[in-house]
Amino acid sequence: MTDSQPRDTRDAASPPAAPGHGDPAPSRVAVPSRLPVPPRFAHPFSPAVLALVFAGGVLGALSRWALGEAIPAPGGWPLATLLVNLAGALALGALLETLARRGPDVGRRRLVRLTVGTGFLGAFTTYSTLAVDGARLLSAGRAGDGAWYLALSLLGGAAATLAGVAGAAWLHREDRRGLAAEAHVAAHPRAPHPSGGHVLGGTSGDPQNVTPRREGPSGAQEDPP
Repeated sequence: MTDSQPRDTRDAASPPAAPGHGDPAPSRVAVPSRLPVPPRFAHPFSPAVLALVFAGGVLGALSRWALGEAIPAPGGWPLATLLVNLAGALALGALLETLARRGPDVGRRRLVRLTVGTGFLGAFTTYSTLAVDGARLLSAGRAGDGAWYLALSLLGGAAATLAGVAGAAWLHREDRRGLAAEAHVAAHPRAPHPSGGHVLGGTSGDPQNVTPRREGPSGAQEDPP
């Protein structure tokens, strides 16, 4: 006598879950945020974006002026300009590396780059004053001071930028891995997660008897090849 009821073959299509694990864990790959912005900020040369850059520039120039007034110039040596340029180079390197690790240059990330990087830090640092100060020292017969000032400004600025990039890369070292994983999943939706997926199955009592099974993109458990 045959059974007329349809048989459920779902369990036969995939191996049973390991005891104690319950339902498969959700995917660890987060959907990247698009960081939407209002339409008036969509174009980098729109009046709204230019206004943000202008506002950032005003604040940066005022900050540089305030530091120039507060920091003394020992022996007429332009210490304030040197420190301002070194601090700006450090901050700009850290800012750009942080934004690059967070995602593509779109939406709010682009607004931050334009407002803080181009506007504030662009006006905060000053290579025109650097050139004027260097020429003034050289014309006053202080060639040694002028050479040291220019060397510290240029080489120190490059070193400060690299330090900012390195510091931001260390602080946000996990962001690049997450972006690479998201790109891998987007390009290969049916491939295993590059981090190896969730290890499921087997018994926890004997590590030698553990049979790793990865969770696929759809949530189904997959046996290793």
